[in-house]
Amino acid sequence: MQETMLKSPQFWLLLGLAGLAVFMVAEPSSAVNAATAGLRLWAMVIIPALLPFFIVSELMVSMGLVRFLGVLLEPVMQPIFRLPGCSSLVVAMGFTSGFPIGALLTRRLYDQALLSDNEAERLVSFTNNSSPLFILGAVGMGMFGSPQLGWLLAVSHYLANLMVGFIYRFKAQSVYRMPKTSRRGRWRAAGKELLSSINQEGFAKRLAEAISKSITNILAIGGYIMTFSVITTMLSDWGLMEILARLINCIFGYFELSYQVAYGLGMGLFEITLGSNYIAQAGDATLLHQLVAVSAVLSFSGLCIITQVMGVMVGTPVRLGFYIKARLLQAGIAVLITGIGYKYWAAASAPVSQTILLPSPFYAIHAWRWSLYCMLFMVLLICCLLCIAWMKKD
Repeated sequence: MQETMLKSPQFWLLLGLAGLAVFMVAEPSSAVNAATAGLRLWAMVIIPALLPFFIVSELMVSMGLVRFLGVLLEPVMQPIFRLPGCSSLVVAMGFTSGFPIGALLTRRLYDQALLSDNEAERLVSFTNNSSPLFILGAVGMGMFGSPQLGWLLAVSHYLANLMVGFIYRFKAQSVYRMPKTSRRGRWRAAGKELLSSINQEGFAKRLAEAISKSITNILAIGGYIMTFSVITTMLSDWGLMEILARLINCIFGYFELSYQVAYGLGMGLFEITLGSNYIAQAGDATLLHQLVAVSAVLSFSGLCIITQVMGVMVGTPVRLGFYIKARLLQAGIAVLITGIGYKYWAAASAPVSQTILLPSPFYAIHAWRWSLYCMLFMVLLICCLLCIAWMKKD
């Protein structure tokens, strides 16, 4: 009986929740400060960075743009990822807006029967990324004080995720045979899909529904952020994070990681922001070790993000084990790309600044302006995909 209970994940989850409750009662000031820090991060960065994308993506789906792009971009998405053309919007939004917009859009397409079980699982595995706002702004400029290093981390992150999507194309259950359709015929069919969706409901009603759903999703994200902010504080205050850091040092002893980098990796297992900042502030580490460790943290994304994604995908066939394997695969590829990029491109970068501490790297960012830049890039990315589809031979 006891052995069965110890092997049950729910037992350890309940034990962790009991520990969290004890911590909040025993250390109320630390719990409140941690929750407040999470709330400030959510209010000052997450809302302006994600809410516009949430509203726009909801409108795009409800107004039929997904089906429109699906018809046009089928010749692009099928050969590369073996995914239907409608997934192109998920890729574009996921790579420009950040967590968990890829999961939200994947869930919408799955609920509309536009994705099969296998396609939904593969799509969500590589369309949940750190946003350019976070990598270039918070990490590159805020933590490392170098736009060049921010670009190195961004290229490694997004290229690794695209490679994960390409690798997982070989896990497709069947090879889709695209019907031979002329270029003009594809555009005519796409136009019919768009017109049929536009004529169904008024824009005002769709806008109201999009705002309502987006606010619900952004509130849920705030709850996740505050909860994991308290959890990481508990682990630090009780010394559990130190034990985890020493364990990571033993596992990666061959690479001679510093204790601070190992501690940041431990934090990054739970929360991506704190983990990245601890690593960037590691004064006893080489710049290469810092960049590689931050790249791994960005790719894995932390349990805070993973629980958000899996919370969105509840009721779908997306498996937690499959998603975590995708995160580990991306981390391995991103670390390799970061190491190569550092050696041949960024080795002469300026040293890391040790004067910037949380939360200043995040609250100093003009999140609304960055969000508009990312949205513009998303539009350009979709236009590029349309150009590729147009130039592709029938």
